[in-house]
Amino acid sequence: MLDEPTNYLDHVHIEWLIGYLKRYESAYMVVSHDEEFMNEVTSTIFHLEHHHIKRYTGNYAAFKDQYKLSRHQLHDAYARQQKEISRLESFVQKNRNRNAKQAKSREKMLSKIQRIEIQKTTPKPRFKFTVNKEPVSKIVEAKQLQFGYIQPLFSPKDFVVTRGEKIAITGYNGIGKSTMLKTLIGNISPLGGILHIGDGVQVAYYAQEHETSQETPLTYLWNCRPDLTQKEIRQTLASSGLTDKHIRRSISQLSGGEQAKVRLCKLMITRANVLVLDEPTNHLDVHAKEALKEALTRYEGTIILVSHEPDFYLDWVTHVWSVQDWS
Repeated sequence: MLDEPTNYLDHVHIEWLIGYLKRYESAYMVVSHDEEFMNEVTSTIFHLEHHHIKRYTGNYAAFKDQYKLSRHQLHDAYARQQKEISRLESFVQKNRNRNAKQAKSREKMLSKIQRIEIQKTTPKPRFKFTVNKEPVSKIVEAKQLQFGYIQPLFSPKDFVVTRGEKIAITGYNGIGKSTMLKTLIGNISPLGGILHIGDGVQVAYYAQEHETSQETPLTYLWNCRPDLTQKEIRQTLASSGLTDKHIRRSISQLSGGEQAKVRLCKLMITRANVLVLDEPTNHLDVHAKEALKEALTRYEGTIILVSHEPDFYLDWVTHVWSVQDWS
């Protein structure tokens, strides 16, 4: 029983897991939002929607095609039924007095119709990150910079991050990507070299690890920005797809994906012009990933991103730093 097994795994370990499951001779069930992974390891999809489970044969790509077709067929059947119901109701209304027998017959037909229901789809999340104020052109400048806790993880590095650049940092697990981010934002002191942060730089940081809070999302965000109204906080949470039911629970009671949305909402209301994101797609469903990708593509500030999902970042980043080449 595997619940989001690819979260936090690098590409090499995901490939190993795919191979392991393909060779596994017994049954397994997996919950995942990684489409590429699901296409490789699944032969049956159980889709949970509106408190019902439906079984589909094939991998995730096959499920998407079948689901799209079934939704189209359902809407067509609903439209035809509504047209027939309207016709019968109109006949009953016109003939209730002058032809009561036929009207009663139509009423009986109406009562026997098994009504098709079209459930409302869950609103797609929307994220929007804005630049508080423009910083200088050089966001970060490093000279012979050394990252690490006790010993340097890489050889001394020189680099510059300029305003508006969107950089993806890649590499296998444990190589030091998160340590690098924490050093760049000042959470960890460098072991050597010079690190200069430009004037006017304001960073909003999304950490890979986080502590769950007993606060509600509403209280948590309001404490971050007490100058905002409750209505503004609610609108921000609602835009991410969180309902009134979610925002009144403690954050610790929310699912991993819901907690991730709360943290992304915090970034949305943080005064910043640089986003530093460490594996922000972990726990997010397909629609939330798409919404986050769109928001980051539109963002006019600077982004430094750690990710193991090339499909998420390759078509919008300006540079890719493969830190395993620095070792």
